[in-house]
Amino acid sequence: MNEEYGLALTNNSKASWAFSMPRSKTCIMATGICSKLCYGNGIRYQAKSQKDKRERNYRTVELLLERGGPELLAENLVALVDQVRPVDWLTAKITGRQTKTPWTVRVHDVGDWHKVSYVQAWLLAAQERPLCKFWFYTRSFIDKDLFAEMTKLASLANCQGWLSIDRENYDAGLLAYAQEPGIWKLALLQEEETCMSEVVDELATKVATKEIVSFPCHRGGHHVKPIVDAGFFTCPAAMGVYKLEPNAGKLRPCQSCTFCLP
Repeated sequence: MNEEYGLALTNNSKASWAFSMPRSKTCIMATGICSKLCYGNGIRYQAKSQKDKRERNYRTVELLLERGGPELLAENLVALVDQVRPVDWLTAKITGRQTKTPWTVRVHDVGDWHKVSYVQAWLLAAQERPLCKFWFYTRSFIDKDLFAEMTKLASLANCQGWLSIDRENYDAGLLAYAQEPGIWKLALLQEEETCMSEVVDELATKVATKEIVSFPCHRGGHHVKPIVDAGFFTCPAAMGVYKLEPNAGKLRPCQSCTFCLP
């Protein structure tokens, strides 16, 4: 089984189609807080089939980068993205109407950017498919080379990048945010409000209104009390406003909300 190769998307009931990678090999700048609270620890992500898919994606990414660089990987990523175009995409393109569900791909519902050539491959793929909307969250912004390449990707009109921050790395996140104004936004992993006061004060004074999305920690349908601040947007799916949708032919919570999408 370990010798199998192939790229596959995940049918995510919150985000719709998404690409996953193993956290142990790609979350190279994970904080202690995110490692502890990551939803990837949840039971649905621990299924053997899900773990095998992430490992297979990683093996294939590494193989394609080794054999043909970002160009070869991008070619295969484009083919993958094409597989999940809405079924009425061609009709909508001809008639000028909207598809029933948008064509979206979240890069990494589990995992993160671990090397420059990997980012470059997704950049090429996103450029090849400008009608597909891509978005991602990352803690890999501390590495200057990775950050430079990710910024190119986040700069595309059909892609939105989010700097994932928490109590441990928010200062570095603010620095990266300030370096590329108008490109990046911030995604806050929010714990209990009593331990977030310093973080909230810093973010409220240094980040533009509505450029922060807050994800209150939640487990088993319960979440911490969300921060109330004019500059913060609280993820409605995390609060239970949008229910998870198993059917890929219907709008998923992220597609209904659209706040995080480009």
